[in-house]
Amino acid sequence: MADRLGTELKGKSRFRSDVPRPVSRLGQNADITESLDTANEDCIARKVKMGKKLERVMKGDRGGTTSATSQETDVDNNKTPEPYNCVGDFEADYLELCKRAGLTEIPQVTQRPHRPEPPPPPDPKCATPLSRKETPCKSSHSSRMEKVEEPTTPTPGDPEEAPPTTYTTSNKFDYFRPKVQVELEKPEDRKSMTEIYIRGWKVDQRYMDVFRLCLPAADKLHTIDLWNVGLTDNTLAQFSAVASQCLNLRTVKLDGNPVPGEGFHQLIGEDSMIVSMSLRSCKISDKGAELIGKALSTVKTRNQSLCVLNLNSNLITDVGACHLSNGLRMNRTLLILSVANNAIGDEGAKQLGEVLSRFALTHEEIVERRKLISEKGTPDIRISPIPKRSESRDRPVSQSSRSQLDKSTAKSGRSSSKAKKKDDKGKGKDDKKKESVAKTTKGKGRQSGGKKGPAAGTITTEPETPEVQEIINPLLEEAESINGELFIPGNRVLINLNISRNKIGEAGLKALLKGIQYQITLTMLGSRSSGTGLMRLSLQKNGFPPDHDLYMKIQELMVTRDPLYKPPAKSPDEDSISQTTGV
Repeated sequence: MADRLGTELKGKSRFRSDVPRPVSRLGQNADITESLDTANEDCIARKVKMGKKLERVMKGDRGGTTSATSQETDVDNNKTPEPYNCVGDFEADYLELCKRAGLTEIPQVTQRPHRPEPPPPPDPKCATPLSRKETPCKSSHSSRMEKVEEPTTPTPGDPEEAPPTTYTTSNKFDYFRPKVQVELEKPEDRKSMTEIYIRGWKVDQRYMDVFRLCLPAADKLHTIDLWNVGLTDNTLAQFSAVASQCLNLRTVKLDGNPVPGEGFHQLIGEDSMIVSMSLRSCKISDKGAELIGKALSTVKTRNQSLCVLNLNSNLITDVGACHLSNGLRMNRTLLILSVANNAIGDEGAKQLGEVLSRFALTHEEIVERRKLISEKGTPDIRISPIPKRSESRDRPVSQSSRSQLDKSTAKSGRSSSKAKKKDDKGKGKDDKKKESVAKTTKGKGRQSGGKKGPAAGTITTEPETPEVQEIINPLLEEAESINGELFIPGNRVLINLNISRNKIGEAGLKALLKGIQYQITLTMLGSRSSGTGLMRLSLQKNGFPPDHDLYMKIQELMVTRDPLYKPPAKSPDEDSISQTTGV
């Protein structure tokens, strides 16, 4: 704009210089016109300068406003939001944390669907046979007619059909959308979530950060099932930290989550409270089996909460089976172990059979056993024993010592006889006093029934606390020395072992049969201090035919040990024979 005004000014000055000015008759008029022209030129120059200043000012204002707004937005973005305190309502906490994390796609939280209840029993009135004169039951006839007849054109007056009860319908792609399914203890109480199921969508670091905050706030949560959610080493480590913060968590299922580092042992450490863990189809190799075996037990540490471990459909070989059997040496809490559909052969079966029967202690275990025995015997060693001089042959007992002993025994006998007499005399009085106190307390209790707290003079009894049986360290069990080696009884706490669909042959069957026979002999002898032994053993679909002799022997032994076994019913002839013979 300033350039344009400058060019116009130059054009005007040129025009006025080229055109000859008319000479007026009076000199004053010429001077006036010249002064007017200079004034006009000055005004135009001032306007040009003012225009440039205005442009500069406008540019500065615009830059200032934009810079100010940008600074305000930067300040707003730099402000850290206030931390969110979870209230225990998983759905509300989850949605709020996802919004704060900036997640655009938030999976919906829904209740887990259940199978419909069975239909009610038929009406007994309609079950009777109908005669020709009797009218049929209206309810059954109407229901049958509704199922068969389908009106082509519905009338507006007819009632709408009830929704189906045997299945539920959903939108076209609603079934495949990511969801977080929850199980509520009370449907009306949103804070009573007990189970959570996530299936088939990737739980990355962002969602794991959200779960890290909202899952520990659910006080009643006891089951977490993450099927095929694409766990990594980082997310698995973070999930194990979250599981340790959930106080009531007892069941964890991570099926279909192959992790490169195979760090599933982090979930079953020494302080873990997880009771059941399933790791099916996680591509666990011998490396992961070694880590899990060490988590189950070592010479100095052991897991004392895990009861069920499912390792089906993995990549465990004989080496991994040996690591798992080493974990069973000192573990006395695991009840059910399943390693079906793996690659375990005879060597792994031999190690499992040895752990079930009896095994020799290693050098490290012997050293630890001696330490435990010495620590257990230290209280008795600290007490100085009373010297028995009468048994010593070198020095006879002096007469003075005998006289003092006799005097002390005589005095103690007199005092004890006097105390007995006083006790006999005071027994009747004490019994009467106790009866009177009991009567008065009963009366007071009836009169002051509405008062809180025990009344004066009443005897309060503390509630009995159940005795908790301590788990005895296997190293402290009775040992037997055989050929210079120290043997202790094997694991008899494991009651269910599933090693079906593997590569076990005849040598493995022999070792397993030996272990079962050893456990049966111990139970027959009555030693049940450390468990009952195996009750179920699954061996089908291995490297031997189903009619193998050793396999049939194992089946015969295990049938009677099954807790659900029912002996076949006897015929009346057999009953009469048993009554007559007394067998």
